[in-house]
Amino acid sequence: MIAAAALWLGLLGAGYAGARLYGRYTLRRRPDGRRSLGTYRLLAVVGFGTGIVLALSGLPEATENTLSSVHPALAGGTGATLAWLPVLGGAIVATLVAYLGVFPYARERRDLEISAATAVGRLAKYLVAITMLCLGALVPLVALVSASDPDPVLIPLSFVVLIAVVYAWLQYGIRLSQTVTETTAEQRQRLENAADRAGLTATVAGVIPARETEVARLYLDGPFWNRRVYATDYALDALDDEALTALCARADAGDELRLLERRSLVLALLFGLVVTLTVWTSLLLMVGSVAITAPLLLRYYRRFEFTADRRAARAVGAAPLASAIETGSDLSDDRGRLSEWLSSTPSRARRLERLEQLDS
Repeated sequence: MIAAAALWLGLLGAGYAGARLYGRYTLRRRPDGRRSLGTYRLLAVVGFGTGIVLALSGLPEATENTLSSVHPALAGGTGATLAWLPVLGGAIVATLVAYLGVFPYARERRDLEISAATAVGRLAKYLVAITMLCLGALVPLVALVSASDPDPVLIPLSFVVLIAVVYAWLQYGIRLSQTVTETTAEQRQRLENAADRAGLTATVAGVIPARETEVARLYLDGPFWNRRVYATDYALDALDDEALTALCARADAGDELRLLERRSLVLALLFGLVVTLTVWTSLLLMVGSVAITAPLLLRYYRRFEFTADRRAARAVGAAPLASAIETGSDLSDDRGRLSEWLSSTPSRARRLERLEQLDS
């Protein structure tokens, strides 16, 4: 444990120092803040790298042994699952420390007013929500790996469990990872008017603070029979009624195409491939198969994102939707081809390009 703690502290220092150097580099290379230059990818590398190093250092095994010595009920599958909590917690803390290192430069580059404490707090809430999803997905994997000879009949059952876990998380993802406040009378009136013009059936449920990050978006969550829509306060400030209607039309098109359900299926299939191939074949085959399958599944999902854009553009016009998308930019808008190829959501540039083709 002492060696793992020392290793983790060393990883924290290396991540913070690397993020500071990276922040200076990005500020010098791109002072206008038009793109993120891979800030989130840096954080992903720090988080995954820290988690892998801690896992290879024997921290899960040591934690599992400690838990089993505390109480017999914590031995076996329960202890094996809980043993990953220090690894996930260490990866989250390392990511947040790296974000503290790079955030001042990102804030200066984009001329934002958000404080470091607020930004780190929001990221921490999101990462904790993701960790809950990962723990839910780890339960069947740990149970199957712990079995000496798991029955292949459990393969479809594991897929069903993973689909249920991922879909449940996506239904509550916004409420778990964002700060939701009640709408004022004026905000609710604007949202309801825009929803009526666009024919949006989802219920207006709240507002998400985003003025400091200048993100103008609408978010959907909830099961298909009870969708909820959340608007960022910046969207209500920066968008006119026409653009806000376009976002409502886009949200309605995404609801009609069942984007939340499709996203849960894609993520569950990827988790299922990892579980199935790791348990019943080999780790090497799993890595190769996922490397081939993941881009195909993500491309499949991106097609429906573009389809939702087209439906919304046909309903309210391509120009208002393009204006709303351009106004609601965030740090990951201008991704390269490779980054977008490995992402489930298309970049702003690609979406605007498709909308220009429709307009012409």
